[in-house]
Amino acid sequence: VSAPSIGPPSSTDTIETMPKRAAETSPTRNGGDDANAGTGNKKDQSPHDAYFARQQAILDSQPIEMLGQMLIKGLPHSEDSDHEPDDSESEEEDTSKFTEEQMSTLRFVLISQSRADKLDAMRDFVLGDQANHTFLMFNTSFSYAIHNGFYDFKNRLYAKTKTFAEKFDLLFAYTYNLKEYDVWMHDNEGDMDRMVGDLAKMWKNLLKKDDATLGIDPEFTRPGILEFLERFKKAVEQSETEPPLEFVYQ
Repeated sequence: VSAPSIGPPSSTDTIETMPKRAAETSPTRNGGDDANAGTGNKKDQSPHDAYFARQQAILDSQPIEMLGQMLIKGLPHSEDSDHEPDDSESEEEDTSKFTEEQMSTLRFVLISQSRADKLDAMRDFVLGDQANHTFLMFNTSFSYAIHNGFYDFKNRLYAKTKTFAEKFDLLFAYTYNLKEYDVWMHDNEGDMDRMVGDLAKMWKNLLKKDDATLGIDPEFTRPGILEFLERFKKAVEQSETEPPLEFVYQ
């Protein structure tokens, strides 16, 4: 599974991740256009440029190493664009057309080195022996591994993690990979409801902590993680499994 590129979102409503392997291409590391977005006259900035200037300022202000951002919710394609561009047409979006209202709907999670490391580690944990395989194969037995692995994660890895900031990074990385490799939601023999309920309780308890305790920013990462969890909730609760899954994280 290759890592998508890092940076401002395209108009596609999708999720992008930024493992540490891709960190060198981040605009926060290489001085790209978005890294310089805040240097011009703010009155001349488009809503798009102003948005990413604010994001860049928050990335730069963090006391820990920040690598970039993960797009959780992007901007949908415009409804009046009903044709696919051919090779002769530019595929770049005209970002000057985006309004403040549109930009306010974007959702990101800002990615620190710790979060990037844990995203990689939890991918290996969730996939197990398949983690380094070129081709991934899934069947019902994967749900057994997910179920048993969850309680190992909860009772050993998560329980032994000392700070709430580290717990946030770890739980986010684990849940992200559960959503990324979601076959277990659809191909199982039941008994996943307790696991999903316990995962929701972990998030509910963690999110009671304030942003400073969790090591997250209030403008981007807090709304971003809530959007991510809403999407996870929708995915598990729409799966056709018995007994039905409920993810009550709030």
